[in-house]
This record gives sequence, structure tokens and C-alpha cells, in this order.
Amino acid sequence: MNMPLMDDEREALIMGVVIAGGGSVFLLVCGLIWGFPWQAILLVAAVTVVLGVTLSAMTLAEVRRDAERKSRSRGLLTAWAGRNGGRCETDLDAFTADGEEWKLPASPLFRGELLAVVHRDGVEVGIACSTVDEGLEGGNSWYTAILVRLSEKRPPARLHRRDAGRLDLPQDVKSVETGRQELCVWYVGWPDASHVLDTRVDAAVRLAASLPET
Repeated sequence: MNMPLMDDEREALIMGVVIAGGGSVFLLVCGLIWGFPWQAILLVAAVTVVLGVTLSAMTLAEVRRDAERKSRSRGLLTAWAGRNGGRCETDLDAFTADGEEWKLPASPLFRGELLAVVHRDGVEVGIACSTVDEGLEGGNSWYTAILVRLSEKRPPARLHRRDAGRLDLPQDVKSVETGRQELCVWYVGWPDASHVLDTRVDAAVRLAASLPET
């Protein structure tokens, strides 16, 4: 049984059709108006069709990889939240709609496409997975923020990749910041394995516990 196309997949196919069909028609019309040889017109039109099909196939493959990544990460986060007595959602409002007293959803850093919050080692821990559009050249970048609720407010501070790498944290750490009443550790990529997620969470909890008192 064929699976229905998702919105992103449909957009990728439409883009290919527009480039291949619209571009070919435009070239044919321009060629006829300007009197180009029909052999040259057909050749350029054929190249345009091939280009459109190729771009569509590449975009569709990327869309499907992204969908698989989201599905895999969501399953992992849902299982992780369940093991730790928490919950995983895709809508921020779901964390406040049922009266549970979670604090991290109020943080401006707790935003993204996949969200989870649990109690780990006596503290509240949140996971926020987000996709950032870096523009035409950079494409999409995937980040995971691990937030730990602190016992008291902290002055704003931020360590970028080079300085954050000196801390006892796993690889792929992007930055570390404190402020308001949470510690936030940013990682490149979304969770793709349970042990990697546990390692990152445990490291963030340890780091939060080691912060000096203000």
C-alpha cells in the first residue's frame, strides 16, 4: 500500500514540476520568438527537464531523511521521558494545559519541534530539539538544547564551542549558557541513540550541580 505524501514531499515534487515544465515552456516560447534553431531549443528544454527532475529527487530524498530523523528522535525522546516519569510533546502548550507544575516550559530556551521534560536526580530537565534555517548556502541545522532547572537565579553567561569544550561534556557541544534559573547546553544534531541522550543529560545535570553558589 502506498503511503500518502507529506506536505514537504508534495512541495518538493511541485518544485520539480514547476522547474521542469515551466522552464521548458519558457525556453520554447523565447526560442520561437527569437528564431533559435529548433534543435537548440529542444536541447536546452531537455536539459531544463533533467535539472528539474534531479533537483526534485534530491530535495525529496532530503525531506524523507529529515522525516525519518524526526520520527526516530521523537520515539527516542518519548521512551526516555516515559522512563523518567516525564512527557514528550511537539506543542509547548501541552505542558501547561493539564495543571502539571513544570517550570522549564516557561523558559524562552524551551522551544522547538520536539520537547520533553522530566525529573532526573531530583532536578527538572528539559530537552528541546529545533531546526534552524541557515539560509540558501547553509541549509538546515539541527540542534538539541538540554536545560537543567537551577535552584536559584544566575547572571547571564555564555560559553561558545571552544571554551565549552574544556568542560566535562560529551562531543558535539555547541555552547553552554546560564541565565534566569536554568543551565542550557546546546548540542549539534538531534538525539539518535538512547545512550547518547542519557550521557548528555547526565553531563548537564553534573555541570549544574557543580556551579558555585552565587
